[in-house]
Amino acid sequence: MLVMLALLAPAGDAAGPDLQSSTATESADQTAIRKVIGDYAKAIENKDLDLFKAVKPSLSADEERRARTAFASIQSQVVKITFLSIDVKEHQAVVKVTRRDTINGSIPGAFPQTFNMSKGRTGWVIDEIGR
Repeated sequence: MLVMLALLAPAGDAAGPDLQSSTATESADQTAIRKVIGDYAKAIENKDLDLFKAVKPSLSADEERRARTAFASIQSQVVKITFLSIDVKEHQAVVKVTRRDTINGSIPGAFPQTFNMSKGRTGWVIDEIGR
């Protein structure tokens, strides 16, 4: 499975995003947050409930049931995450992305997602996922 993560270029940048300089100037927290979101995408693609729980340890019983149902009903899924913003304030972060999935070979469309995250003793985790 392929996980694709992208960074949007600033407005007016016709050449496209410069991932080298963007990652060189971002904070360690932003880098760690990107990794968690990447692991979230990888968990979906690989139907890996343990990894899903690792990045979102507050997963409710209902959320777990929905994830199991989704994993069972899909043959293949590729998740592309495009980061729009990462707003870090001390041990809290709000991450806005656009997510585009390819499910069983078709692309149903892109949609926004917002991740509320927190940093604990073991690092960054996803607390809530919204639109």
